[in-house]
Order: sequence, then C-alpha cells, then structure tokens
Amino acid sequence: MTPVRALVLMLLLAAPAHAAPVRGIALGLFSEDAGWSYRPLLDEIAAAGADHVELVVPWYQADASSTAIVDHPRYTPTRAAIVAAIRDARAAGLAVTLFPIVRLSAPRTSDEWRGTLAPRDRAAWWKSYRARLVDLARLAAREHVAVLSVGSELSTLDGAADRPAWAATIAEVRRVFHGPLLYSGNWDHYRDVAVYDLVDVVGLCGYFALVEPGAPATVDDLTRGWRDWRVELERFFAPRGRPIVFTELGYRSIRGAGAAPWDEGSPGTVDTDEQRRCYAAFRRVWRDAPPDRFGGVYFWNWYGWGGPTSRSYTPRGKPAAAELRAFFAR
Repeated sequence: MTPVRALVLMLLLAAPAHAAPVRGIALGLFSEDAGWSYRPLLDEIAAAGADHVELVVPWYQADASSTAIVDHPRYTPTRAAIVAAIRDARAAGLAVTLFPIVRLSAPRTSDEWRGTLAPRDRAAWWKSYRARLVDLARLAAREHVAVLSVGSELSTLDGAADRPAWAATIAEVRRVFHGPLLYSGNWDHYRDVAVYDLVDVVGLCGYFALVEPGAPATVDDLTRGWRDWRVELERFFAPRGRPIVFTELGYRSIRGAGAAPWDEGSPGTVDTDEQRRCYAAFRRVWRDAPPDRFGGVYFWNWYGWGGPTSRSYTPRGKPAAAELRAFFAR
C-alpha cells in the first residue's frame, strides 16, 4: 500500500460514522379509551415506509406556574397502554422513540404552554419532572425502546440557568436507560438551547414559517422558504458536528398552513393540497441531505381520523400521505 493510500484509509477509519436518517412518524397516545389498540395505526405507519415511530406520551401540569407533573385522568395513557403500543410497534417492524411532552390542563391565558413554563418553585418542578422521567426511563429499558426523549420545547427551562438541573436529571436517567437520549428544542429557540451536548441526539421541532401570511404558497414558494431554513440550520449545527433530527415536522390541512405551521388552534379553511405542498417542499429540500447533517424526521402526527374534511395535522387519508411515502422511498 502506498503512503497516500494508507493516509486516505486512516482518515476514513477515523471519520465519524453516521447512521442512515430516521424515517419516522409520530403517533400521539391520545386516546381516552385506556384499552384502545394503536396497532392498526402502527401498521399503517409501517406501510407508509417508516422505520421508526415516535410514541408521544402527554403529561400534565395545571398552568405555567405549577410545580407538579401529573397524569391526566383522561388524556395520559396508562402504563399498560404505553407498553402495549411499544410492543405493537415492534411487531409492526418499527423501532420506537418514546417522547414525553408536558401539556397544561388549565392554562391561565391562551399564551401559556410548555414553552413558557415558569414554575413558582423551580426545585419542586424539577423534582417532579425528574421522578416521572426516571420512571419512564425504567419502562423504556424494560421494553427495549430504541431512543428516549428527555424533553421537548421547554424553552424557558432549557437554557444555561437550568443546565445543572438537566445534568442531574440526565445522569439519573442514564443509570436506568442505556440507549440514546434526545432533547428537542423548539423551532424559534434552538440557538439558545444549552443542553444539547448532554444528550446523544439533537432534536428540533420544525414548525418554521415558509412564506409570509397571505403570500402565495406554491410548491416553489414553499421550497424557497425551506431552502433558506436549511441554510440557517446547517450553518448553526454543522460546526457542532451534530446532525439534526426533526422530532416534529407537520402541517395542518388548512389554508395558510405554510405561513404558520405551529398554529394548532385557529379554525381555518380546509385545504388538503396546501398541506401536501408543504410536505412536497420539505421533500425537495431535505431528500438529498447527507447523514452528517440530517439525522432524520418524525412527521407529525398520524393520530386522528384524517380524510378530506379534516383540518388536523394528520396526513391520513389526505394527499400529503403520498408525499410522505415518496420521501421515505427516496
């Protein structure tokens, strides 16, 4: 072997290996029926070409100032329901990411959500959150979950001031769960997340505006929006050597979805083709992204009836599902 070939081989062997990007779909465990089976939806997710499913577990606190994380009597799945969904997912051939989120049961204003938490006793909040997360980590370990999220969109609690609390929490989680850990920052806050280096997977909720409100939303318009965001995201994350995983990426099937993808509350006019065009723009821009820059995506959210009259995020029974399948088949 020549010295040049030996040097090339040495550099290749020393380069970091990156797994193939995740082809994922999120599935909220949102049924009010504790015995309801998610298996039909999981089979549909696998049939769409996904290889991962993100099982979303909602926890609750009363409002943004509360200090206790609790199960909602109607909307938090039981342990048995979580275990059944994990096992059904594996039976469908899907790797599982377990993804807890915090919701508010009695927000004091329409602006309160998990991104604006300001617990009146921060230490008490962290004690409650840590206990629930470690308990979920034990379940994840027993059920051989592939990835565990330690948090998502906690924008007022994921900065430098709370880094010691995150470090202690993540250390406890790692004692019981030995797989990869993920944290998911919000789309408008990712530059200020101070805990990405404590986890293994950089997650990002990707509800970026692609066009201005009221502006045209052709596939070309939406593609230009996504291309600009890809440049910004790669400029920020590439020097840190961390590929991006979009833990939530979706659009409601309403007119104007491309201008405000984060808006889950406005009534809107049904427009399943705008939803499709948003998916098409994402596919155009990210389908060729290298795995050292793009770690994959979980499209949000397969839960729900779907169909041509639905205004929700689910692509079930809508033209967007074809774009999703085409992305997975790239």
